[in-house]
Parts: sequence; structure tokens; C-alpha cells
Amino acid sequence: MAVSTAPDTVTVLRLSGDVGLSEMEDLVRVLNSLVLENKCFVVLNFRRVRHVSLNAIALLADRNRRFRDMGGEIKLASLIPYVANLFKLVGAFSVFDVVSDEDEAAARFES
Repeated sequence: MAVSTAPDTVTVLRLSGDVGLSEMEDLVRVLNSLVLENKCFVVLNFRRVRHVSLNAIALLADRNRRFRDMGGEIKLASLIPYVANLFKLVGAFSVFDVVSDEDEAAARFES
């Protein structure tokens, strides 16, 4: 997983491969460290993710609720159709702002 920062206050995390529960727990640790740094505007880029476990999606949805409680948010970008369908299957599209790419996500944070 690569981490880079977009302009100002938006953090972009680029994920790759398969995301199971253990990988999601690692991601949650990264997200927790961002909160401690007061970086609560996060974009997760799923362009290179081939599969996400349903349990992992539930864990991420819970983390997004906590980000929103703190005035932040996790946005999802560049989901391939298969991964998007997994998020839809568990009803996570109602929990996340899903956008086509990182630039759109960053623009939505700025508006």
C-alpha cells in the first residue's frame, strides 16, 4: 500500500491486490494514525484492488462513521466494477461517497 498526500489536507491512500480482513486491520491502523495527526479527509484509491472481503468492507464502513463523527470522511475512488459490486452487496454505497478518481474526491472535499 502506498501513501501520498494530495493538496493541503487530503490524504490519498493507494491500495493494491486483494484486501482481506488482516489487510483491512492494517489499513485501519494507518487511518487511526492519520486521525492522531488530525488528518481526517482521506481518499482510498481502489484502482489496483482486485477483491475486498465483505468483512473488511464492514470494518471500513465502521471507520468511516467514526471519521464523520470527527468532522472528516473517507471517500472511495476508482473502484473496478467487481469491487464496486462487493461494496453495493453489503450496502456500503450508502456509507461512502464513491467517486471516479482521486481528483474528483479531492475536489469534493474542497467544495
